[in-house]
Amino acid sequence: MELLAFLAVAFCGSLVSSVFGLGSGFIVLSLGSLLLPLKDCIALTTILFTASTFTKAYIYRRDINWRLSRIIALGSIPFAWLGAETLAVIDPAPLKPILAGFIIVSVIINQLGLRLTLPHTTTVAISVSAAYGFLSGLLSSGNPIKALAMERMGFEKQAFIGAMAATALGVNITKLLSYSDNQILRPEHLPTGIGLVIIAIFSALFGKRLVTHIPEGRYKQGLSIILILSASALILK
Repeated sequence: MELLAFLAVAFCGSLVSSVFGLGSGFIVLSLGSLLLPLKDCIALTTILFTASTFTKAYIYRRDINWRLSRIIALGSIPFAWLGAETLAVIDPAPLKPILAGFIIVSVIINQLGLRLTLPHTTTVAISVSAAYGFLSGLLSSGNPIKALAMERMGFEKQAFIGAMAATALGVNITKLLSYSDNQILRPEHLPTGIGLVIIAIFSALFGKRLVTHIPEGRYKQGLSIILILSASALILK
């Protein structure tokens, strides 16, 4: 029964991510950890994230700025390792409200019309990869800051969703390999994992249909709400 409830939560979280490019983390991890042991939840969620990012990167492949996405995807890997190593020697708890506050204030400033834009340059992409990778390794929550930066870079919704997925491939594959090596991800997870892959593919395809019917202005408002919820979840973790 718990696994069925987890799959339902996974579908809801994956659908939100398929429409807005992020949001599945705070939904699936927050609710899923109430249904399954935390390590099992993390392992299964990583399968969902990996399948989802591959699917979205493929279906939005013509909208993605692959030059910038490759820089962020590959550049984030060593910074994710650095963040994970830093986690071993410091308590990251005091950093969470600071990061959450920065995200929330940035969203509010944007809603007030005081918009800061970022250029599509290699320097910006490297900076984003560093922040995203390091925070992913340190706090397991790099997506909100990456989404905030990409939104400031002016990507339209399809390009934004595709780039969010493509730039997460490196980190998700790294985590999947690590969890398999450390027996966090085990053979008994395979049946549920297959179900999660099917959910990821279906929700990504369904989400693409929904996105085409959302006006750009409404989409930006929805993205702002997801960013604030993600930041709030970061404080509560």
